[in-house]
Amino acid sequence: MIRRIRLQRLAPQDREAWQKQYYGHQKHWQRRRLLALKAIWDGQSLAEVCRQQKVRRQTLTHWLDSYLHGGFDALLTRMPVHRAQLLSVQRQRLLRYIMLYKTPADYGIDSYQWTAGHVSMVVEQKWHIKVGCSRLYQLFDQWGLSLPVSVKITVAKSYQT
Repeated sequence: MIRRIRLQRLAPQDREAWQKQYYGHQKHWQRRRLLALKAIWDGQSLAEVCRQQKVRRQTLTHWLDSYLHGGFDALLTRMPVHRAQLLSVQRQRLLRYIMLYKTPADYGIDSYQWTAGHVSMVVEQKWHIKVGCSRLYQLFDQWGLSLPVSVKITVAKSYQT
């Protein structure tokens, strides 16, 4: 059966629930999906809704299929975005080693405590990669580190009396 016909058959029973969902979800991306669903219920074609919502047909059919198979909960669930990691696992290990056993002063930074800004500068210096502080905080949590990472420096007393 055609997807649009299946959706229009559900329209009468889900209109009230749609209204609650629309006013209950304030985010633009959620309302956009709900408006696309309502437009299909009102008889617009997929092409018209794609133009109106400025989405690809594949995206719209994905939204509609998720509604058909899981209702409003599935429609309003955001899919996780998987991005390629700038820092490879090997570089992450090396960065963790640097933070634990080196000081920022070793890399020309006028400090003896690591901060996210200092770590970001070292990453850019070493690998020419810009890593945001939020990503660094994720890595620190993953490694069980809290900021600022205190580096103990033992200074040998070389004075003689």
